[in-house]
Amino acid sequence: MAKPRVWVLPGMGADSRIFKAFSFPWQATYLEWIMPMDGESLSEYADRLLDRHPIQENDLLFGYSFGGIVAQDWASRNKVQRVVLLNSVHYETPIRPLYKRLSKTGLLNWAPNGSIRNFIFFMARLNSRPNASLDHVLEMMEQFPCEYYRWVLGSVLNWERNTPLCEVDSIRGDHDVVFPFKNHNASHDWVLQGATHLSFQTHAQEIAKLLKEGVDPLLS
Repeated sequence: MAKPRVWVLPGMGADSRIFKAFSFPWQATYLEWIMPMDGESLSEYADRLLDRHPIQENDLLFGYSFGGIVAQDWASRNKVQRVVLLNSVHYETPIRPLYKRLSKTGLLNWAPNGSIRNFIFFMARLNSRPNASLDHVLEMMEQFPCEYYRWVLGSVLNWERNTPLCEVDSIRGDHDVVFPFKNHNASHDWVLQGATHLSFQTHAQEIAKLLKEGVDPLLS
């Protein structure tokens, strides 16, 4: 059997540059976001993004934030060995009532474009200490128009949460205000002490160690 490969999905609006400090214990293929089509569902988007790649049954999907949601959705229709989440939400973790109410208001349909992007950037700054790395991430996220972020937020709020065909592991920060969820239903739920949503900046070595010592021994 071929050695497993990890397919890496970044957070919304970001790209593979956020993982430059990572050291995966497997051959890594970094995927980049594409623009959603009009009226496209999350599942249709995930299929259009991932179906173009030769992902094998013994491979892994590694998804950070929104990337973890896309990975789980695609894995509910396609076999891989594991999905590993980083600062994301497990498909069985209950969504907060506030988010449910937000999805029913239709706010995302009529909110001005600028307000949506400003809200996202505000959350990023709220969850991190001001530094050059954060500025670089926000600059990176400006590559996508406001409609992209409107679609992402709507897709997260309306995610159907179908069950993946594999085990799902979770790595999360205990100071994450973007996805402040406890993924107790994950096969393994590792907590990074003192880590915010941008844990890839501050805990890269610890995450790499978890992947090597925690996830790699689980693979067949």
